[in-house]
Amino acid sequence: MSNPNGNAALFFDLGGTLVKLNETREIPLDANGNIVIELLPGVAEKLRPLHNHLMFVVTNQAGITRGRLKAEKVEAALAQLDRQLGDILTGWQVCPHTDDDKCECRKPKGGMITELADLYGVDLASSTMVGDQEVDRLAGEAAGVAKFVAAKDFFGWE
Repeated sequence: MSNPNGNAALFFDLGGTLVKLNETREIPLDANGNIVIELLPGVAEKLRPLHNHLMFVVTNQAGITRGRLKAEKVEAALAQLDRQLGDILTGWQVCPHTDDDKCECRKPKGGMITELADLYGVDLASSTMVGDQEVDRLAGEAAGVAKFVAAKDFFGWE
């Protein structure tokens, strides 16, 4: 349950919202299996001025369970993303599960969002979820986030 006396926050999906995906809509890897973090247009310019806001990344990464990704490399990639943005992220949550696991953290469920809200005293009723997929909107809704904004609208893409 979120803190009604807490602060509003911005929750962001990762792939397709903040960083580019490959042609199969997966986060790209280099030859060594490291995640390639390439910011989408306008992301840094839009987010850097918001550095005083609570900002979180919530991302489904079933590739961890399937063996395509290593959890430590996902964490390293998120830390790299934060550095590229000027160390403005408050935190992040990664769901390594597949749909078959029926966990509470995998979007479209709101578990990652509510966990971050509890940890950081976020008022979800005054917060915003930004994403590029229906599961992002549904996760925000499931968690009680007041508003959903499509990434293309938030960042001003055509």
